[in-house]
Amino acid sequence: MRIAYWTTACLAPQIEAVSKEVLDLAAAFQDSRIFAVSPHLTFKLSWVDRSAGMHPRFGPLLRLVIPMIERAAHLNHIYAEVNPWLFSTALTRRPIVLTIASEKGEPIPDLLSRCAVIVTQTEAMRRRLASAGLPQNRLRLIYPGIDLSRFTPRAGWSIPARPSVLLATFPRTAQEFAGRGVDLLLEAARRFPQVDFCVVTRPWNSGGAAQRLLVEKVRDHGLGNVQVLNGLQERMEELYRRYDFTVIPYTTVDGGKECPRSLIEALACGVPILISEVAPFASFVAVHDCGRVFPCSPEGLISTLEDALSSYHVISENAVRVSREIFDLRHTLRQYGAIYDELG
Repeated sequence: MRIAYWTTACLAPQIEAVSKEVLDLAAAFQDSRIFAVSPHLTFKLSWVDRSAGMHPRFGPLLRLVIPMIERAAHLNHIYAEVNPWLFSTALTRRPIVLTIASEKGEPIPDLLSRCAVIVTQTEAMRRRLASAGLPQNRLRLIYPGIDLSRFTPRAGWSIPARPSVLLATFPRTAQEFAGRGVDLLLEAARRFPQVDFCVVTRPWNSGGAAQRLLVEKVRDHGLGNVQVLNGLQERMEELYRRYDFTVIPYTTVDGGKECPRSLIEALACGVPILISEVAPFASFVAVHDCGRVFPCSPEGLISTLEDALSSYHVISENAVRVSREIFDLRHTLRQYGAIYDELG
């Protein structure tokens, strides 16, 4: 079956989770192609990844190219946000699978009605669509998968004298600092110098200003307990294992990707999650006891961290268990393969 993957990702798998997820799918289903339309692209073509991407400003060319690609495929798979405006109107000839990798915005009713299968990455989004009247048999919950031969648990752990916390979901712009929880984290570092923090930035094409602002804030507030790692980190699995916790400190529901890749990768390394109560994936962490949910404040973060240390071995073991049960890439690919077979 020839599958056309349509995405708004920037085709940068080393720094963007959605790009990685789409490329993993295309690699597994060889007779497929990826086409991306993103404001973070100019033009990009890869024969190796069988992918092409361009900026939305190429409107006339897009209107010509999209129907040609769709006609050459048996199935459309949109892997994007809840309202992928361009693809919602351009794709009309083949069955559609929609994976909602970002829940920001309002769904497009016409697109939802035309989708053969809609995949969500959170239980909350699946319930939201079901309550809107979409048939249960068209709704699937499929979590992103990762390579568990790479992301493996560390050898051991003991209660540290100075707890350490990693933030590995850095925003594209400085305007996203508040919602993503960067400001909350820096304030926690200022008030509680007995805890060490590390922020991993990502080399977004448009992210230089955000990185500079972070470095300035750390310097201006004299935050000696905050380390900033700039540039591409080739071995993220090794980085996770050096920290006691990975944090998802969103202060708004739309602070970042609802099912963050850094959360999944950290769990597989046996590193529990500290996640704010407003983050959409907080209920998953609570149900599976693979971390702790904290009130959305610096004091809430630190007091929750201290509580988590007292049950660290349990939540660390649960982190490994849940990653094996739920986030194995092979399982994710089997689930999508079953959908394709069903529609083929």
